[in-house]
Amino acid sequence: MKKILAILLVLVLVPISGFGSAKSEIEEIFYEIPVSAFSRYPADNFTVPLMLINKGDKEIKVQNITFALSDGTKILEKDLEETLNPSLLKGLGNNEIRDKIGIVLPEEKSVVKAKEFLDKAKTMEKGEERTGNIEAAWLLLMNKDHYTETEETEKILSHSKIFYFTIHLKDLDKDIEPVDFIPINIDMVISNSDGSTYTISQTTTLFYLNSLPSQWGWYPGDGHMHTAWSDAYFQSITSRRNDAYNKNLKWIIITDHAGDSQHTSQPRLEWNEWSSYNTDCNTAQNIYPYITVCPGEELATIEGTGGSHLLSYKNNSYVSSYGNKQTLINNVYAAGGFGIIAHPYNSSFPWTDWYTYPQPATSPSFRGIELISHGYVVNDSQLADWDYYLRSHIANTMKDPNHRFCVGLSNSDAHLPLTLGTNMTYIYTGSSFPPGTDRPGVYNALERGRATASSDGSLLVHKITTGGTYLPGYYMQKSSAGYITVNVYAQCIANISTGYADIKIVTSDGTVVTDRVNNQTIVNKDYSIYVSHDTYVRVQVTFYNSQSGAFSYCFSNPTFIDFLPYNQ
Repeated sequence: MKKILAILLVLVLVPISGFGSAKSEIEEIFYEIPVSAFSRYPADNFTVPLMLINKGDKEIKVQNITFALSDGTKILEKDLEETLNPSLLKGLGNNEIRDKIGIVLPEEKSVVKAKEFLDKAKTMEKGEERTGNIEAAWLLLMNKDHYTETEETEKILSHSKIFYFTIHLKDLDKDIEPVDFIPINIDMVISNSDGSTYTISQTTTLFYLNSLPSQWGWYPGDGHMHTAWSDAYFQSITSRRNDAYNKNLKWIIITDHAGDSQHTSQPRLEWNEWSSYNTDCNTAQNIYPYITVCPGEELATIEGTGGSHLLSYKNNSYVSSYGNKQTLINNVYAAGGFGIIAHPYNSSFPWTDWYTYPQPATSPSFRGIELISHGYVVNDSQLADWDYYLRSHIANTMKDPNHRFCVGLSNSDAHLPLTLGTNMTYIYTGSSFPPGTDRPGVYNALERGRATASSDGSLLVHKITTGGTYLPGYYMQKSSAGYITVNVYAQCIANISTGYADIKIVTSDGTVVTDRVNNQTIVNKDYSIYVSHDTYVRVQVTFYNSQSGAFSYCFSNPTFIDFLPYNQ
């Protein structure tokens, strides 16, 4: 694990007067203060990070920082006296730095629109309309990033300093219930080496949102994120756990980049750190209220761009990187784990020929792919690759005693703070309680494909209700051709007053149902489809929220239907 004195935040700074704006631009300093941060019920605090880089050639000092409500009431004040050493990055403009280290600013029109929604919400009583305006503003201001892994990125980050501040709900001097928002003013006093001082000021909006959508037995989580054990710098496993809890996630898998003890130029998890890494995961998992914290890894065929990446889940020993793609698969299998192909369509780290590899029902092979990763959602052509693979190997799935297939997941690939809580996977455990300390329960659901992928926390669950109840990842037998009923339940992450849900039901024969439901946040609808041979049924739902202009994407994993003769 390479020690680096830096951490990158997905923060936004927007020049709109009085709303998420800086009141002063300082040539010698690069700073990022988030225009928004959010937590979900029942979290009781917000985390607000601040990032600074001294671009000049003289030492400067952060003296003090104050957080206050819009009426001036102070809620937090800290005397820091933190020194920022010169970085000699003065030649780089602030936007150039943002681009190189992966900070994405929201469009100016999005910030203006968000302000309009919040101004409306201030005048409204609690209710669906007020909730819709607040959620639309949150969607418009949601943190984004395009994290890059280059030597230049690390050089810039090595000169940065980050400060974290926790704002407790009880300190906000008002009763906060979801859905609500709280503007806070942040003032940071900086002193120069000659004793002169100046103040950096900005307004940041805290969003307190509802808990994530729920259905009995389904629990949201994230199976791809990084910490200081590789290249997420001073993001500890415990801080990941705390952020996940605040975003209402019930399980996470830490997947730090693995090395092989011979390639140490990049920050990588090495074999002699595996035991301590597991201890850190155990420590984080034992924090109450419990969420599952699993130790995993991300393997690479080569260092740097151009390599392909494989997530390792459930491995009981360290797994080394490097080699060809099949070598990675074999390494994971030998360690008792199963592999998920990470961001297969990422142009920097592609694995676009994944569908030419052996069926997961044959070992060793990979077990699934990320359909959604790091904000990227597969397009129709890439979904066709998934259907081609499912269809081509359907006989192997039926023959396999465990009925394995290529599972589709959604993960954040978070390297940066504030990026959890959007891309996520819901798993079905069949329990009234979230998995807590039950790691096998998480692995079992993922490995069996009892999961649905979501781009932003919207929930999709389909079930076949003919002759029983069959969920994603289930296998059912049918003796003769006929109609079956497919129930589609989908709930958008944000209230939809105007918009739609586009629904597709897909089988091995292609798309058999297309439907549009207008102006509903929740869809709960039965469809009748005809099946006559071995096939699968999967569902995809796209929500469109016309208030924010945001799209939400959900993909359920397939349910397999086996006709006589069975298991053939």
